[in-house]
Amino acid sequence: MYLWQVASGEPGRDYRRLFFDHDLMLLGPSHLGEARTGAYAGSIPNSAGSQVHNFATQPQPGDRVLLRLGKTVIGIGRIPDGSEDQYTFDETFRCVYGWDLCHRRRVTWAEGVDLNVFRGIYDKAKQKPSFTRVHETHIVEMVRSIPDAAFSRPLKPLPEIDHRVYTEDNLGVALFTAGISNRNIEDILGALRQADRLCQWYRASGSGRYPTEHEVVSHIVLPLFLGLGWSHQQIAVEWNRVDMAFFKRTPTDISNCVMVLEAKGLGQGLGEVSAQPQAYAARLALPNVQYIATTDGENLFLYQRHGDSWAENPVGYLNVTCLQHEYILPEGANPVDTLVKLQPSAI
Repeated sequence: MYLWQVASGEPGRDYRRLFFDHDLMLLGPSHLGEARTGAYAGSIPNSAGSQVHNFATQPQPGDRVLLRLGKTVIGIGRIPDGSEDQYTFDETFRCVYGWDLCHRRRVTWAEGVDLNVFRGIYDKAKQKPSFTRVHETHIVEMVRSIPDAAFSRPLKPLPEIDHRVYTEDNLGVALFTAGISNRNIEDILGALRQADRLCQWYRASGSGRYPTEHEVVSHIVLPLFLGLGWSHQQIAVEWNRVDMAFFKRTPTDISNCVMVLEAKGLGQGLGEVSAQPQAYAARLALPNVQYIATTDGENLFLYQRHGDSWAENPVGYLNVTCLQHEYILPEGANPVDTLVKLQPSAI
């Protein structure tokens, strides 16, 4: 029996629920397709490609898996028996909070196991790879001591969503059906097309750099919100240290501010970024702010206010390079509903 460890995201973009609710583990990147073809083989040890190759080819039935979030152990699992329950390339997980995690394996996660014995085992460790074999003897022995009976149950069913990617024409029809005008639809589609093209260019080796948050705002975010129907007069950039502030009407003062947005550079983590615009709303005492948004240009998360507090989970999400009919996470999110929520008439 070997012991493996796998990560389940990061605070704020934590997808452990997928693991536990559906008895699986996921890994990315998956842009090269199915891993058993050898597309990820030959990479530098512990590189992303090497981890994917090992994930697809190394674990065997009966091996056990340690699940962690950051440096905290949150679950123990077992690779089940049966060839049909091994590695699969599954496009259901093409966009999980913006990460491409199509590499899937089934894992029976133990229920009712005391995880306190694993507390602190990684506190002093350096950053761990997303997937790797665990060699530390004391950790392996702790996991080995868990009886097989803890994993003796049927596998939970896999999730089912409509993960098809919208064509531009189909997205236009869906936006029209949702009540957005033809004029705005053309502007929205043009802004999304530009954002997709820019993100792909920035990520290509020929671009030479990633954009700063200021470029994200000016080149990607501002055109999208103008396309949604916001006017220049309703949008303030770098307003009272807020990256972008949105106003129901002029004058652009505190009483008319209805949404604030925090931008980061492309590819920067957005896991705990929502706390920053929440702090701005509190510091500036913005009584009518209903939403906060966070974005790196490619991903946009929308959070809603409920009384004096903010919802922990996003109420809207879209990824400009992967406009799916439904996203697996955030749960229930899709680009059409999110774009409708972001219209000035809806806020």
